[in-house]
Amino acid sequence: MAKWGEGDPRWIVEERDDAKNVNNWHWTERDASAWSTEKIKNLLLAVKFEGPEGTCEISEAREIKGEASANNRKGKLIFFYDWDIKLNWRGKCVGSETNVNGEIHVPNLSEEHSLDDVDVTVTVKEDTMEAQSLKEMMLRLAPSAVRSKLEEYLRALREECSQGMILPQRKGEPNLAPPKLGRLSSLTPAATGVPAAKKSSYLGCPIPTSKINLTETFVASAEDLYSVFTTIERVQAYTRAPAVVEAYRGGTFSLFGGEISGEFIDLQQDTRLVQRWRRKNWPEGHYSTVSIEFKQESDSTQLILLQTEIPDSDVEATREGWKRHIFENIKSTFGYGAMLL
Repeated sequence: MAKWGEGDPRWIVEERDDAKNVNNWHWTERDASAWSTEKIKNLLLAVKFEGPEGTCEISEAREIKGEASANNRKGKLIFFYDWDIKLNWRGKCVGSETNVNGEIHVPNLSEEHSLDDVDVTVTVKEDTMEAQSLKEMMLRLAPSAVRSKLEEYLRALREECSQGMILPQRKGEPNLAPPKLGRLSSLTPAATGVPAAKKSSYLGCPIPTSKINLTETFVASAEDLYSVFTTIERVQAYTRAPAVVEAYRGGTFSLFGGEISGEFIDLQQDTRLVQRWRRKNWPEGHYSTVSIEFKQESDSTQLILLQTEIPDSDVEATREGWKRHIFENIKSTFGYGAMLL
């Protein structure tokens, strides 16, 4: 047995009673998924909203899908988490006894996104004036309130789930290297040493990613081109396959028999679309983000596409897929490729 100050320090055990994970050298992992599910649920079910329009509350944590873990590597704490959260809310307008119901969706709480970049979408089920009034209130109040509770969760993940992971070293003093929370925002600075554009995660496991930029010109109005991506009849026409297109925030889509699927994050009529987007062969739970801008010109529309977090192994196939199977099909199907004389 080596003495203190002699030989490889990884093998020094004289001042450790149990001789386990000496100097915290080895990778240890603690599954925090079940704890996280309950913590997120309890924090969010306590949220209430009040404004001049009325009062609302989160009534149900309908679905909390994902994983979280605390990891010790060479005396440093690293946290992985990836959550897709669906909530129900209800409320009443001032002076009314009629309940209004809706949903809140947080699709991308992970260590790869700062809290400011975590999407919080709000939808309403009823189509009444009261429902629209409360929806506007929720759009104004819910994102910041939900993100605040998620920040509490991340602070608790760091503080509660790491207890006992950094074992005592010499004189019983733990290694107090600061924990790593990926790119997560206000709790701690990024310390991974990996450029943000080159790292993503699914279910807590990092994978290398890249992005693509594409620009294509279509002989069509921005209104017509926008509808090609948001109208199921037009989508099925150029993909020549059954499709699902729910063109609203939080709505899902599925193209080419499920080869491509995802969710609409943001829609701005005739000008912009943002989607969570994945191919069927990608690692389970991994999504890219697709942003499409429609720029109306005098006799055509320019489509500008940015897609981030594409697995490195699939970048070229994804790029070619957009060009050959989507852009070219749209032009040939609707005649948007030939300049009119």
